[in-house]
Amino acid sequence: MHSVPEKSKLLILSYCAILCIVGFQLGGFQLVLLSAIDELGISRAMIGLPITAQFISLCTMPLIFGPISDRFGKKLIIVIFIFIFVIGCLFVWQSGTVIIFLAGAFIIGTGASVCDCSVNASILDVFTGEEEKYMNFALSFFSIGAVISPLLMQALMDNFSASWRLTFLISAAAMAAVLPVIMLVRTTTGPVSKHPRKKQKIENPRLFLGFTICVFLYVSIEACLAFFADTIFTIELNFPAFGAWAISLFWGAMGAGRLFLGRLKNIPRHAIVVSLFCLALIIGGIILNRNEIVMLVLFAVAGFACSCIWPGIVNAAVALNRTDSGALMSYLNLSGGIGGSAIPLAVGVIMDAANFSVSFLVLIVFSVIAGVYMLKKSIVQ
Repeated sequence: MHSVPEKSKLLILSYCAILCIVGFQLGGFQLVLLSAIDELGISRAMIGLPITAQFISLCTMPLIFGPISDRFGKKLIIVIFIFIFVIGCLFVWQSGTVIIFLAGAFIIGTGASVCDCSVNASILDVFTGEEEKYMNFALSFFSIGAVISPLLMQALMDNFSASWRLTFLISAAAMAAVLPVIMLVRTTTGPVSKHPRKKQKIENPRLFLGFTICVFLYVSIEACLAFFADTIFTIELNFPAFGAWAISLFWGAMGAGRLFLGRLKNIPRHAIVVSLFCLALIIGGIILNRNEIVMLVLFAVAGFACSCIWPGIVNAAVALNRTDSGALMSYLNLSGGIGGSAIPLAVGVIMDAANFSVSFLVLIVFSVIAGVYMLKKSIVQ
């Protein structure tokens, strides 16, 4: 980063902080989910409901505000949705009913998704030529936040009887602290579309659609692995003490992988293919294994395998039309949001009706389909 102007350095570090806090909230949410639904009286068969509430906003909000950010600037959108993220966290912190909890989860997802979409699109705009390097660097901080939160919250709950609600109060305070820094950064956060009212032109729309479907499949897998890690250790293995470690290892290995990838200018397409097929094998291991130590290792390896998939597919998709990066990111977030909301809910229902092994077979199928598609495009390329 030595060749990057000082203003751009402050910008990327501010973005790293935002993604770190979003990751902190998500990692904590994944850990405290069982405690929250038990306290609020939500059936464990409906464990996917709060996940769905948060991910529905991931589907809809970026689709609306991604194109708007191309027209009016991404910094303004980021500032507005930082406020919204903070409000959502405070809703959940103070929630006393299921409705308030679900509403807060939706508002958090709204703020987090639009911030994430705009941050990623801005990185693609500002650091053209090295966008994958800086995207991986920034995304590694998302993983760092997701690693810290489960371990911190588990320690606070075990040793100081802290409430699960503390996750959301910390997230709100941290994001509020970042807001003044973002407002003071003076730099262009990407080109504004010259023709914002015209239909976005995408080079090779069939290819973009294929990448969008791959994002749907991948985010479905990532969401299920992260959200059901604690459930697997608590219910399947009867070893709840390792639930927080599984979540942290998953995100930590992903962050380590992205820090490594941050040294590369571009991610080779074949690396995405290998990762997707490896992920299918790892999920198979998670289904068959009943040893808690081996399960921890499998979650760590799964996180590392995931590290290159999202940034690699996203950059390949946005490269088809960088002028409208905000709009394209919104479509990708829409696809990922649908996968991240619908599939965990479906997996939770299958898990309750049948068993954990049957429900996770879906993820193997998703990984293989995405891997075959990316392999085909790698050969053509």
